[in-house]
Amino acid sequence: MFRKKSFPLAIDIGSHAVKLVQLVQGKKGLVLARLGMASLAYGAVADGEVREHEEVMRAVEELVTAEKIKEKRVAVGLSGGSAIVNTIHIPPAEGPALAEAVEAEVAQMLPFPIDETRLRRQRLRQVEIDGEMMDEYLIIAVKKKAVRDAVDLFKHLKFEPMLVDLNLLAIESAYTLSGVDQDGDPTALVDIGASETLVHIIQGSRTLMTRLIPFGGEQITQTIGESLSVSRLEAEGIKLGTRPSPSPRAVSEAIRKEVERLAREVGRTCQMHSQIHPMDQILRMVLSGGGVHLDGLPSFLAASLDIPVELAQPFRKVEIPDGAFDPDFIESLGPIAATGAGLAYRALAAA
Repeated sequence: MFRKKSFPLAIDIGSHAVKLVQLVQGKKGLVLARLGMASLAYGAVADGEVREHEEVMRAVEELVTAEKIKEKRVAVGLSGGSAIVNTIHIPPAEGPALAEAVEAEVAQMLPFPIDETRLRRQRLRQVEIDGEMMDEYLIIAVKKKAVRDAVDLFKHLKFEPMLVDLNLLAIESAYTLSGVDQDGDPTALVDIGASETLVHIIQGSRTLMTRLIPFGGEQITQTIGESLSVSRLEAEGIKLGTRPSPSPRAVSEAIRKEVERLAREVGRTCQMHSQIHPMDQILRMVLSGGGVHLDGLPSFLAASLDIPVELAQPFRKVEIPDGAFDPDFIESLGPIAATGAGLAYRALAAA
């Protein structure tokens, strides 16, 4: 059905699993060709960095073999720890003066040396700050080493990395792919990973704020393990519901405690945004990532922040071939595979 033309793969390497997505261009629009996930051993990826390359390569090869994939072009994403995305304000300038002003501002916010960074800027608009007209720029700063490492990993697997992108931009593209954002309302995209939670607030194509919270599903696993005095592996199984719990009440309390903690941090980010952008109040929150299925999280966030909250469904407007995928599988994995879906969408545009 899809042999006449090749379409790139999107591979998202997370802390607990590798997700693979392939979108193809059909006669009436985009079609989901492949969607899969392979688990990773604990510690293979930590803090957005591949620690055990052989384990990651094993998972990628497992997916490729299971799906009988021959396509060699891939799009891969970089986690929040490898990049900084922010807006800056500088006096109007051009040429070398503009470059110098941007570098001076960026150097102050980077946690890594600017000479080890790839910089990209995009002028957004002109705003008045304290009576002075300033140019607002979207800044993307990426570690050069992170890009090299991603390219080397996939070249070793005999793939052709055609796109190395940021996960947060992929999540934004997944939201666009879902077809929900009809009115360009200010929206908080919240991606809950194992070790970090990304809050990316957008309005249409404009980035309003991005914040990385050093908290994710792994902290909940640790809390369950400490509460029940069980191993990390057992605690993870109990959290996911694949292992019986010796004390369901203790597990429920541990999850509730950490969900409230996460909600407070997300709420603090929303408050920061309200102070900076009082005219662009958040009207919607969309959750993605492996932590979206935590018991009670969406409803707790909606109640505590007074914002409508929904789970990301990137394949909402994508054609699903009859009999190719279980609908429950698509619904469950959709929010978890949002980064991969966004990467696949961006890869098609770049192909």
